[in-house]
Amino acid sequence: MRSPEKAKRVFTNHSQVELVEGSVEEPQSLKRAFEGVDLFYNCINLPYPQWSNLPTLHNRIIDAAQKAKARMVFPGNVYIYGHAPNEKVREDHSRIPCSRKGRIRLELEDNFMRYSREGTLPCVIMRFPDFYGPNSASITEGIFRSALDHKTARWFGKLDAVHEFIFISDAARAMIMASARPDALSQDFNVPGPEPIRVRDWVALVFKGVGFEPKMTGTSRLFVRLAGLFNGVAREFAEMQYLAEEPLILEGTKFNDFFGVKYPTRSYESGIQETLKWMRKTS
Repeated sequence: MRSPEKAKRVFTNHSQVELVEGSVEEPQSLKRAFEGVDLFYNCINLPYPQWSNLPTLHNRIIDAAQKAKARMVFPGNVYIYGHAPNEKVREDHSRIPCSRKGRIRLELEDNFMRYSREGTLPCVIMRFPDFYGPNSASITEGIFRSALDHKTARWFGKLDAVHEFIFISDAARAMIMASARPDALSQDFNVPGPEPIRVRDWVALVFKGVGFEPKMTGTSRLFVRLAGLFNGVAREFAEMQYLAEEPLILEGTKFNDFFGVKYPTRSYESGIQETLKWMRKTS
């Protein structure tokens, strides 16, 4: 459940942002939210243990959006690809999810593209790696908290794994760019982070940002599975842990060529400093 109070703190310019309180589980709420809307960013998600409900929720959104004749921009992720080779992953990479959550995401994306091609729900999918940054509510938040508190940061995988992260504002910019191009509809675009990086090096940058020596630990699959016996989130994360252990790096050439600019990105150092500044301000 989203917090209305938090939304008011985040969206402070009330002359430009209208907050509408409701639920995607209530058709009347959706109808009210889509009144006068011709473009929307579908960022609805659920905690891992509730992912089986995602298709039903998105079907309700699709129904309301179709009635409003609205266009959609959807933030995809890498779950649909499953295991990937070491080379960078393009949009035409085989889509063989190796997890239940990946199959759910693939079902959603396939439905969206089918409706878009039929003209009943024009949409574009922007696919991202892991987010970090203000209000991102991502798996990286604990690392920032640990660095600020001078505690040991935990990564739920291998510290020497090669990974990539994208600053959440850069992801938002990419989605806005896509929404401004009618010829982007019915297409998908992979939007990478600034560069691949070892997880331990990225965590070290976070600690460097607060002036502390890095302290970190990785997590084995056995630990996560044992934790899953007592914790529902850990149990659901176990099937996704391969993404914290294997490289899956996105290729951004299609985005660059289509939009005529390099995909939006800022250096990890810059994004980390901005995230730390926000966390100090809001803690």
